[in-house]
Amino acid sequence: MKFHIQHYRKLPSTNRLALEQAIQNAAEGLVIVADYQTRGHGKLNRKWVSPPGKNLLFSVLLRPPMSPSQAPILTQIACRSVAKVLQSRYKIESTFKRPNDILVHGRKICGILVEASSSTKYRLDFAVVGIGLNVNSSSHELITEAISIRDIKGKSYSRNTLLKAILKQFQNDLGKIYGNSREEVLINEKIS
Repeated sequence: MKFHIQHYRKLPSTNRLALEQAIQNAAEGLVIVADYQTRGHGKLNRKWVSPPGKNLLFSVLLRPPMSPSQAPILTQIACRSVAKVLQSRYKIESTFKRPNDILVHGRKICGILVEASSSTKYRLDFAVVGIGLNVNSSSHELITEAISIRDIKGKSYSRNTLLKAILKQFQNDLGKIYGNSREEVLINEKIS
């Protein structure tokens, strides 16, 4: 799969733009990244709050070979991919709060929102996997129930490096859905 990253300084929502582009037949692998979202949201339309330029906010467009009833597995795959990267790169142990949160020390570090569409009951037309990961926010910039990598490790990290690591892991973890014929991870970036 080739990932094509479109980076924006400010958007209402990465998921919303990815959904709009999916409807216009954008290719699988489109990744929408924003430094800031004015209307970021999670499950049940809960507001996702993140200060500008601090955290990793992105959405990935997939066109997976699965039925709509199987779409919830994408949330679990994304959660596991992020957790694996947190563990392997930063030695951060995490737990899952079903259906879509990743916690560290009982506080939310990441939320996943999958929105999917299908025209039949047999196959998804597309799915958008939105990920909000607290990377460089300090504790006073987050709600009490949240935590960031910076809070845990005491220093800031490159969001771009982290994005690429998560995309690579996510693609590897999607292999069970797509089979063994997945291509090497290729990433193209465009900044808007």
